[in-house]
Amino acid sequence: MPLSHNKGYSRRSKLSSFAARFEMAAFAKSGHCGPHQASYVLRTMVRYPLLLAAVLATTPAGHGKPALASARDRFVSLSGGRVIALHCAGRGKFTVLLEPGDGGRRTHMALLFAALSDRYRVCAYDRRNVGGSSAAPLPRQAADLTKDAFDTLSAAKERGPYILFGTSMGGMLVRSYAASQAVAGFVTSNQPGTTREWVRFAYPVMSRSQRAADAAWMSGDNNEHIDVTDLSKAIEKAKPPRVPYVVMISTERFQCREAEICGPVYSAFVEASRAMAQAGKKGQLRVLDGDHDLYVTNLEDVLAAIDDVAFSAQTR
Repeated sequence: MPLSHNKGYSRRSKLSSFAARFEMAAFAKSGHCGPHQASYVLRTMVRYPLLLAAVLATTPAGHGKPALASARDRFVSLSGGRVIALHCAGRGKFTVLLEPGDGGRRTHMALLFAALSDRYRVCAYDRRNVGGSSAAPLPRQAADLTKDAFDTLSAAKERGPYILFGTSMGGMLVRSYAASQAVAGFVTSNQPGTTREWVRFAYPVMSRSQRAADAAWMSGDNNEHIDVTDLSKAIEKAKPPRVPYVVMISTERFQCREAEICGPVYSAFVEASRAMAQAGKKGQLRVLDGDHDLYVTNLEDVLAAIDDVAFSAQTR
């Protein structure tokens, strides 16, 4: 079930894949937003002038969307000829790693990045085959993606404890990282379910053609050619999370309006998310009245979730 960050995905996907409707809901990759998102961003900037200054300071001349200042980026060289574009700022006890959705770049959560850097060390990077990072063989698999992320943090001397935040496809990546790496906690936003979760809850209410399209997406027919089935296996074979974590999803009125995820399918999405939140003893499900990109429309809620995870991790 793709929940990704690419409004500019192929017309073929739009026409043929039920799953691709979630991709249409995201606006971050294209940098375009509808009236609701634009209104929220303006209200947020008025309330938080320091964030406005931070985002304006990191917006290249001639571009209309927030971006992190390229002059402060690092290009981290890793074994095997891998090069990762990385941007980190701020200070704090925890290092927060941001994972965008399918096709998303390190620049796509600039407002969240600026807000977090007031009280945490925060890092954003381009996955390989995206933005300023080097190429990677396809399909992308769990071990490969995990190694890139944590090799980069180690090589750049960005020390933990780590809190992970992932939106859409990034939420599934965060879950897979937490399955094998030592992290303090994580937060996901409108994340896909694993293969097992989605087959259990959603397939019974989907048509045969919808299930076929979903299976293709899981197998790598997505923007970054990520093997979601492999990510699912990495999550499913691990023990339930023992760290604190928060699962955030949008209400039906936004999912239905923006992604046509309505009625029984939305209910299945809620149940899959609830199962994910209940898998670990320290998991929580939060349903928020905001659009797919909760880190834009519900910035304060996202910050609160990360703060709650940090507090819980600190008092363990």
